[in-house]
Amino acid sequence: MFKRTLIGAAVAAAAISGSANAAIQLAGDAVQLYGQAAISYQYWSADHADKENTVVAEVESRFGLRGTVEFEDFGPDLVWQMESGNAANGGGNDKGQGALGGRDTFIGFAFDGLGSIKYGRQLVAAYNYVDWPHTNPGLGNVFDWHNAIGAGYTDRVNNNLRFDSETFGGFNFQATISGMDKTTDAMVASVAGSYTVDGLSVHAGHYTQDEYGDNKGDISYTILGGSFSTGPMTFTAGYKMMENGNYQAKDASDQATGPYMSNDQNAMSVTAAYNHDGAWLYKVGYAQTFESDKGSDDESTAITARVMRMLPSAVIYVDVRNYDMNKAYFKKSDGGDDKYHDDLNDGTRIMLGTEYYF
Repeated sequence: MFKRTLIGAAVAAAAISGSANAAIQLAGDAVQLYGQAAISYQYWSADHADKENTVVAEVESRFGLRGTVEFEDFGPDLVWQMESGNAANGGGNDKGQGALGGRDTFIGFAFDGLGSIKYGRQLVAAYNYVDWPHTNPGLGNVFDWHNAIGAGYTDRVNNNLRFDSETFGGFNFQATISGMDKTTDAMVASVAGSYTVDGLSVHAGHYTQDEYGDNKGDISYTILGGSFSTGPMTFTAGYKMMENGNYQAKDASDQATGPYMSNDQNAMSVTAAYNHDGAWLYKVGYAQTFESDKGSDDESTAITARVMRMLPSAVIYVDVRNYDMNKAYFKKSDGGDDKYHDDLNDGTRIMLGTEYYF
């Protein structure tokens, strides 16, 4: 699976319009080549006077090999995948810098009527629903990886054992365990599931890492959400409840100021999309992390909009994304007074993106 936080709706939109290409079969289903060529040209307009405006070309081009191998005298099918990280720029692949295996890379077995179990580099179960549909377009900066409680949640990880069920009457579920490469006491457990009927889909997931070593408490989140489609309109909503039982307040110089405590923070995401004749997609989104229970002015918001032209196996889109992030500490380079700024990480990103996938 692609992590779809940047381009996001490309594959889904093409599937709606019926124009998506299948992967290239190199040896039937046993060996298939797939991927995408994707780049967006981005202008960042910073709100803070001491921050620079920038222009970058964000690369999300990558490819992968995957397959399903059937045996005559062995029950489950063998399933495998090797996926590269993003080409050249090293983004989004855990420092893989485009290396084959930088993204989802695993091997496992698929059991007819039950599901599959795979081990390797994969997403943790609950993150599937954090990432999609609730971070598109451009809402991940707030709903996904942002929090002000010092919690570090994993998404795509090595050493991950994952189960994905088949769909039973509209219901399916996923479960993963990971994080045990240094000690089994650090196990990260995650479960998730969804139910779909007609145009309605609801989903939920939970992620937890219990107390271990120097950790003083549970680090966890719960995601609840869903989507509803009626005619050309699709609406989504998600709510994430985060907790860091290992939180310790720090002063401006990053020094601890008190004992370990529990700190909670919640986030929400909503989107609305209109698909016009399978050729144009118009989408708006809003995300917010609310003030934490121990914080002050540590909430953030994102307001985004997209116009997308859908072509056979390709999309062209324009995004406008405005971010109002929580206040941050800024050290002035000219030796002036250091202080917190409400708009240090605020700004607006304007993007022209193109993606071709196969």
